[in-house]
Amino acid sequence: MTRIERLRQLRQAAMFTTESIPDAQAALVPTMFEAWTPGVSYALDDRRCYEDKLYKCRQAHTSQVGWEPDKTPAMWAVIDVTHAGTLEDPIPAAENMEYTEGIYYLDPQDGKTYLCTRSTGQPVTYLPHALVGTYFEEVA
Repeated sequence: MTRIERLRQLRQAAMFTTESIPDAQAALVPTMFEAWTPGVSYALDDRRCYEDKLYKCRQAHTSQVGWEPDKTPAMWAVIDVTHAGTLEDPIPAAENMEYTEGIYYLDPQDGKTYLCTRSTGQPVTYLPHALVGTYFEEVA
């Protein structure tokens, strides 16, 4: 076995290891996953790190510049399961995040906490402060 073949084998073993980690644990170590890169074919449920956040592929596609995970909610959903979603431990909101009714989110733009009053059902491109009255109410 050549050195290159051995390195490929080790890389495949490492990928198997990261792919077997459940989302709840994976979200704790997003940089352990390969970085999102343009020009790569991604399959449904692939997970990639982008700007220190972990994203899950929602639709198979070949990536390109302009289709970064934070800009394409139809293709990527941010994974955040490290926060309880309570008033005391709200989930940091992100663009292209799916919001769930009854969960509290911290808006990084204004630093305020919001309660989701209606599930979005899919990722949306707006932060909670822009969805007050439709999906959120400000609580703190």
